[in-house]
Amino acid sequence: MSWKVLFINPLKDYIEGLKSSTPDGYELVVLPAGTGVDEQIAQAADADFIVSGIEIPEAVFRAATRAKFIQYMSSGYGQLSLEVLNDLGIPVAQMKTHSISVAEHAVTLILSLLRRIPAATVQLREGKWRQDLDEGSYAELYGKTVGIVGLGNIGRWVGKIVHHGFGANVIYYDHNQIPLTISELISAREVSLEDLMRESDVVCVNMPLNQGTNRLIGTEELAMMKDSAVLVNVGRGEVIDETALIQALQRGQIAGAGLDVFANEPLDLNSELLTMDSVICTPHMAGVGWENVQRRIATVWSNIDAVVRGEVPVGVVTEVKRPPVIQAVN
Repeated sequence: MSWKVLFINPLKDYIEGLKSSTPDGYELVVLPAGTGVDEQIAQAADADFIVSGIEIPEAVFRAATRAKFIQYMSSGYGQLSLEVLNDLGIPVAQMKTHSISVAEHAVTLILSLLRRIPAATVQLREGKWRQDLDEGSYAELYGKTVGIVGLGNIGRWVGKIVHHGFGANVIYYDHNQIPLTISELISAREVSLEDLMRESDVVCVNMPLNQGTNRLIGTEELAMMKDSAVLVNVGRGEVIDETALIQALQRGQIAGAGLDVFANEPLDLNSELLTMDSVICTPHMAGVGWENVQRRIATVWSNIDAVVRGEVPVGVVTEVKRPPVIQAVN
């Protein structure tokens, strides 16, 4: 007899990796995207663990009465509310493995904006070699002040990279209290959101979406920024008032923006953001990378093993952090 691990609506990049790494004593059952809800419910009924891909109906989780643990493969936890997940009475975890990839993507956007890489590429393709170069519109990251909105795992990586790698000064704002030892590691100084917007040459947003962060940065906050400053968002699109951002860019209130997330996804191809030379848009891809795939696969099995051993898995978002004592499988 073995533990049944049910993988529902999987992203294809993870299937073979999870299959090949399945430990002894576990049976991995993969339900591909497009599997009907009735079949998902039937398979969930006797599953010991569930690995969740995208958009799993609540009824499927409710049917998993034997499940001891649910692992999301994403950094969020899907379309279900935290109240619903709490009501399941078992630990539910999100992934915490993507911080390095997202932070590196954020720094790539920062450097691309400061060095105007996309615009330079367009000019080169048009046969323009160093034409109309205005040196006043190109900038270094060295010595700049980078304001990090949200000093969680991603924000900390951004801070370490820009400070230790590029000699930038780091300030930060966060709703949560950040231990002094963490901020000291990256020489980050805590400030109010208003001071961060005023002082920063680069504003890097890494906040998750919740009631306290929805449209955290709007017209008033954007108006506080230097007209030479750029804004990068790798958190959630709704944290920034997108209409206000477009207006600020159009008025030249800020120099540019690098966005990997948007209020509505996929981004409408008619969005004004795609028409601006001062804006770089990427398709919510900051966490993508084969190294991150390997980390997520390893996390699935290490978290399941932690649950079996009665320990708390990494990344739990629910009030229940560990299930009742699990009886060994015969």
